[in-house]
Amino acid sequence: MATVQQDDQQNVGRFPRFYKTSLIIGLSELCERVAYYGIVSNMALFTTSLCFPRLYHEPTTFTYIFTGFAYVLTIVGGWLADAVLSRFWTILGSLGVYFVGTVFLILSSYFCGHDQPPAVPVSLYVTGLCLVAVGTGGSKSNLGLYGAGQLGDFSENLNRRLKAYFHWYYWCINVGAAIADLGVAYLQEINSLHGYVVICLAVFLAGVVFVIGKRWYAPDEEKEEVLSIVGGILRASRHAQRPRQRASGGWMERWLDRANESRAVEEVDDVKQLFSLLWIFLCLILYFTLYSQMRTTFLFQSQRLRLPKFGGTEGMDGVFLNVFNAATILLMIPVMHWLVYPWMARMGRELTSLERMGIGMLLSVGSIVAAALVEVYRRQQVQEGNCVTQHISRHTIQAADMTVFVQIPQFLLSGMSEVMTMVTGYYFAYTQAPLRARGTVMGLLLLMWGLGSYVSLGLSSLFNAISYRMTGKRWFPVELNDGRAEWFFLFLAVFMLLNTLFFVFLAQRYKYKTYKRRRLLSDIGTAAEQT
Repeated sequence: MATVQQDDQQNVGRFPRFYKTSLIIGLSELCERVAYYGIVSNMALFTTSLCFPRLYHEPTTFTYIFTGFAYVLTIVGGWLADAVLSRFWTILGSLGVYFVGTVFLILSSYFCGHDQPPAVPVSLYVTGLCLVAVGTGGSKSNLGLYGAGQLGDFSENLNRRLKAYFHWYYWCINVGAAIADLGVAYLQEINSLHGYVVICLAVFLAGVVFVIGKRWYAPDEEKEEVLSIVGGILRASRHAQRPRQRASGGWMERWLDRANESRAVEEVDDVKQLFSLLWIFLCLILYFTLYSQMRTTFLFQSQRLRLPKFGGTEGMDGVFLNVFNAATILLMIPVMHWLVYPWMARMGRELTSLERMGIGMLLSVGSIVAAALVEVYRRQQVQEGNCVTQHISRHTIQAADMTVFVQIPQFLLSGMSEVMTMVTGYYFAYTQAPLRARGTVMGLLLLMWGLGSYVSLGLSSLFNAISYRMTGKRWFPVELNDGRAEWFFLFLAVFMLLNTLFFVFLAQRYKYKTYKRRRLLSDIGTAAEQT
C-alpha cells in the first residue's frame, strides 16, 4: 500500500508526475520517429543512387522488406521486456543498438561519395538497416507502453487518462513524421551524409530525453509485483515461526493452494484473451497493407504528377505530400478527442474501440479508391501526350500535366483512418492485454504492421502474375506509366472490404475485459498475521 500512497502523492500538484512522464515519453518517441521516417523517406532515393548496383534498384521491395523486418521484431522486443529484462532497460538498450545502426548509415553515405567499390557502401547500409530494425523492434513495442504504465493503476480516471495519453502519444509520432518529411528528407535531397548525421543525432537525443525522465518513472509493473510477492512471503515466513502459527498447522500451504488455484484460472483466462486479441489483430494485416501504400506507391504516383517548384527548382520527389497525411492527424486528434468523442458520449452513442477501428478500416478503403481515381485520369493524360518532364534525383520522369495536389483526398482519408484505427489500436491492445503480456501483445499488434508490408509484396506479385497471364503484361511495374496501377488499387480495396466484414463479425462477438490492476499476493504478510 505504500507504493499506492507514494503514487497518489506524486500525482497531486500543479504538474503531476504522469504529466511529466507522458511529456518525456512523447518527446523521446518524437525524436525516434524523426530518425525512422527520415530513413524510410530517403530509402528509395539512396538505394537507386550510383553507389548501388542495378540489382538493388527496387525501392518498393527494399522499403517493404525493411519496414516488415523492423515491425516483425517488435514482438521480440515486447517479449524481452515482459519475460527477460525490465521495460526501461529494454528501451534503453534498443535505442543504443539503433544509434549504432545510424552510425553505419553515416559511414555508408560517406564512402558512397569517395569512389569506393559498390560492395562497401552497400554492406554498410544493409548492416545499418538491420541494426536500426533491431532497435526499432525493442523501442517501438515498449516506449508507448512504458509511458501508459506511468499513469497510475489506481486512478478513478484511468480510462480517460489512457485514451488521452494514446491520442497525444500518436500526435507526437506524427510531429516526428512531419519533421522527417519536411526537414530531413529535404536535407537528404541536398546532401545524404548531412541527412544521416541529423538522423543519428535524433536517435541520440531520443535516448538522452528518455534517461532524463528516470527520476520520475515508476517501477515496472511486473517487477513491482514480483517484489511484493517476495516481500509478502518473507513476512509470512517470519509469522509462521511463531508457536501459535505452527500449532495451527499448514495455514500457509492452504493459502498458497487457494492462490495457485486462482492463478491457474487467471492464466486460462489470459490464454483465451490472447487468442481473442490475435483474431482481431489478424484483421489488421490488410489494413497495414493499404497503409504501406502511402509511403511507396502513393509516392511513385506523386513523382508522375506535376510537382510544384520552389525557388525556381524542381520540387521534392513527392515525399512532402506525406505532410498532408501528418497534418490531418495532427488536426484530427484534438478535434476527435476534445469535440467529436465527448459530443457522441453526451448523445448517448459512445463508440467502442472496435467500432472506431472498423470505421477507420472503411476510411482506408476510401483512400485507396481515391488513389485509383487519380491514377485513371493521370494515366489518361500521359497517353494523350499531356506530359511534363521532371528531373528527380538524377532520374528523368514523364509526369502527367496534373497538379500533384489532386492526391490530397487520398492522404486526408488515410490520415483520418489512422486516427480511428491506429490510435485506438494502441489503447485497445494496452487495456485488453493480460498484465504480464502487455509488451508481447503490443509487439503482436505492431507485428501485423510488418506482416502487412510483406503481404503488399505478395499481393503485388499475385496481381502481376494474374495480369501477365491474362494480357501478357504486368499491370503493376515500377514505372507506373507502363502499367495499370488503378486496377491494383481496386484489387486491394476489394480485399479490404471483405476483411472489414470479417472484422465486424469478430467485433460483434468480442467480450471486452474490464481493465483493472491485479496485485498478486501483495497482502500475504497481512493474511499471515490475521490467520
